[in-house]
Amino acid sequence: MMPETKSLDEVEHVMRSVIARTRSYLENEYGISVSESNLGRADLDALTLLDMTAIIGMGGRVNLLIAFSFQTELINALYERMTADFDVQPDEVELYREAAAGEAVNTILGHCTIDLQRLDSRSISMTPPVVLDSVKTIRRMKNALLYTQSLTTVLGRMNG
Repeated sequence: MMPETKSLDEVEHVMRSVIARTRSYLENEYGISVSESNLGRADLDALTLLDMTAIIGMGGRVNLLIAFSFQTELINALYERMTADFDVQPDEVELYREAAAGEAVNTILGHCTIDLQRLDSRSISMTPPVVLDSVKTIRRMKNALLYTQSLTTVLGRMNG
């Protein structure tokens, strides 16, 4: 999500970075190959979300809210790989699944800050991730634009 004053070139730069860093993270950290990426649609009235969504705000000149929405199979695979050495109790599974979504998004966007230095060479702040489970849509707020892109893996889809 972005304010209408941001240039399309800046948004596309952020989106290309997010796709590249997500692909690299999934493939290099977890061996999850990305079979397809789509640099998506622009100017939507609402974003349709998948099963679990993590949102982080990036500050400075970037000034965007970035949402990653995961299909269940993909977030479950990330959760299982991130907690492989933990003794997770049944009543803690949902907590750790949400933590896995937040950690993945935080790591990916942290790596994106290297690519985004041309937009803001002084500082790019990031909020902690907010995880939404079972929320189906995010509506466009006044004076904001919505853009979407998606990645397809063998374990499910992720939209950002």
